[in-house]
Amino acid sequence: MGTSTFSPSDRVVPMKVIVCGLQRTGTMSMRHALWQLGFHDCYHMHSLVDKPARDAPQWVRALEAKYAGKGSFDRQDWDRLLGDCQGVCDLPPALFGPELAECYPDAKVIILNRDPEAWYESVLKSIYAMIHPSSPLVGLRRLYCFLLDEQTRCMAQYVKALTTYALTYDHGKEKEKAIAWYKDSYQEFRDRIPEHRRFEYAVGDGWGPLCEYLEVPIPQVKDEATGELVEAPFPRLNDRSSFQAITTSMWAKGTTRANDNLLKLAGKASLLGVVGYAGYFGYKMLLGRRV
Repeated sequence: MGTSTFSPSDRVVPMKVIVCGLQRTGTMSMRHALWQLGFHDCYHMHSLVDKPARDAPQWVRALEAKYAGKGSFDRQDWDRLLGDCQGVCDLPPALFGPELAECYPDAKVIILNRDPEAWYESVLKSIYAMIHPSSPLVGLRRLYCFLLDEQTRCMAQYVKALTTYALTYDHGKEKEKAIAWYKDSYQEFRDRIPEHRRFEYAVGDGWGPLCEYLEVPIPQVKDEATGELVEAPFPRLNDRSSFQAITTSMWAKGTTRANDNLLKLAGKASLLGVVGYAGYFGYKMLLGRRV
């Protein structure tokens, strides 16, 4: 799929686990479960949110290559983007599960399942609600961040590419199309990834089958009452209330960065005004001496 500059250091750790699980299928719980099992780190949407200026342009390129045939995105590009990760899950990497499975033939592949109707409702009440401003004031705040915060602009570019090339439907108004896209995505996973490499799983299945597939022991913790080692609770993270809290925090950070940038711009404007006035005053004095 083309060539690109490659540095051996781009792949810092081996890719070990590829989770083909779309958004709101338990991906945050899976990410934390993999961390507990020793797979550090698992690239997730939150990874992109943490460093959009670095990663968003690369994901835009990957989306354009897969869905629009624009350019290429090969193993070297994946190593550059995901070289410090031993696993991937959630969007955007889940969209490229078959490509990643092909690039990393030694990685184990997990198909992370959820009932389509439950998935639809979860996205509707979380991601869809977050993307669409709840009031004009919220919309203005986001516009303010977009104008003054580079990271917000990078995320907006990624979201535009995502909805242009991959999620080409209105989740809130086109339920049948949304569920059809969900089912088609999982069908692509199963059609393009050999059966012997696929492991069907849902977070409700717990540690047992997951640890058996990954060939690692079930994590244990000390029981405070007895002092004995018992099976650790499986992570249950990013429910709707947690998602709302994370979203609020994300926009608060964006607003803080925008405020800081506004102050810097105001400082630069003031400095330019002072310099301009000093230059004008000096010019007038020089002109007066000449006269």
